[in-house]
Amino acid sequence: MSIITIASTKGGAGKTTLARLILGRLAPTGRRLAAIDADWNRTLTDWITSLAKLPVTVRHELDADAIVPLVTELHDGHDIVVIDTAGAAATTSVYAIGCADLVLIPVGQSGADVVEAIKTHNHVRSAARLVRRDLPARVILTGVQPLTNFAEYIEQQIAKAGLPVMTTRLSRLVAFQEMSVTGIAPVSGIAGQQTSALIDELAQLGVLPEFAHS
Repeated sequence: MSIITIASTKGGAGKTTLARLILGRLAPTGRRLAAIDADWNRTLTDWITSLAKLPVTVRHELDADAIVPLVTELHDGHDIVVIDTAGAAATTSVYAIGCADLVLIPVGQSGADVVEAIKTHNHVRSAARLVRRDLPARVILTGVQPLTNFAEYIEQQIAKAGLPVMTTRLSRLVAFQEMSVTGIAPVSGIAGQQTSALIDELAQLGVLPEFAHS
């Protein structure tokens, strides 16, 4: 089983959008998926159960002490667990990071997002020392407006901070926003291409099972 934790100490960076994209695109492949929603707002939980109606086991859990036992419980019956953390430096996020095979750190198009990404990456490094194992982490840029001076500035700040960054960029596209009302992850157009690139890059990082279950 692979655990993908999506974390940022800043709200609105794109954590739930990433979770929706990953789960929405992987659900039709036959992989056994689970999600842990550690956000007070229950946004991912409601999206999975009421709107997208995906074949995904989803648990809403705010108790930090319950995160690790819950991951253990989901381990045998699932191929991938996606953990959507709260937009704060909560204890639940620390435990979710410590469980991860990959930590995705979304960075929106603001200077504050870069600052919080640095903080989150430092949390990952601290958690890695605590659990005494490598915890791979990647920044992924969200809400990007290509070929703008500000997009270039954000890229420069990420590089200056020495943060490991995904090749995939998610642009500021209506199709990503529409997921919140359609329940469907995009499969066509630029949004579909970027989502496919995200899934391919996750596979290259070794956190997706190679074979789906029938």
